[in-house]
Amino acid sequence: MTLQQHLRRAAEDSLHAFPEALRPDIYVISLRISHGEFSTVHELWDYPYDPYMAIGYNTESNVRQNLERSSEDPLEVRWSYAYMLLEEAGPAGHHPADPEGTALYLEEVKRLGLWYEPGDDAEDEQDERLCAHFDDLCIDAARHLHSTGLVQKVLGREVPIVLFDMFRIIEPDATQAANPPHLVPPGYVALQQG
Repeated sequence: MTLQQHLRRAAEDSLHAFPEALRPDIYVISLRISHGEFSTVHELWDYPYDPYMAIGYNTESNVRQNLERSSEDPLEVRWSYAYMLLEEAGPAGHHPADPEGTALYLEEVKRLGLWYEPGDDAEDEQDERLCAHFDDLCIDAARHLHSTGLVQKVLGREVPIVLFDMFRIIEPDATQAANPPHLVPPGYVALQQG
């Protein structure tokens, strides 16, 4: 199995795990990308060592509850990850909870020549390449959910998949790359560009 196949399978499993009772209320799938939280090699925010994704969702009910308690912009409440449920499936990728993903990730980045050891002169450039590599795999996993019809099958309709990283700004470009154009809400794009 390749890392791409592993992440696609994890994305499929995540969708199948969405609670059936909530599926009619889900309006967006969230795909959170994280780089480096669990690093055993470096300090907390050294990006390349532990990238993983976690897939969740948000519901119309959660939006209504947040709007009742808040005077925030309705677009912000609807599309910002800060207001989402973040009820996520387990992490997939280089993470202690995913030993298979960890092995596949390390094998792949070493084979591609992306891996480096601390102290290399080109650390910043290598960090960017490692981040871009994993981001592309996550975009691919989201596209896979759409192209196979799995989103439609599980939820009974198409919904957008919003990709985000809480510590890097990737939302507008990654989300637009991951979804068919008709699924990217104009309000979402406006919020991210605002």
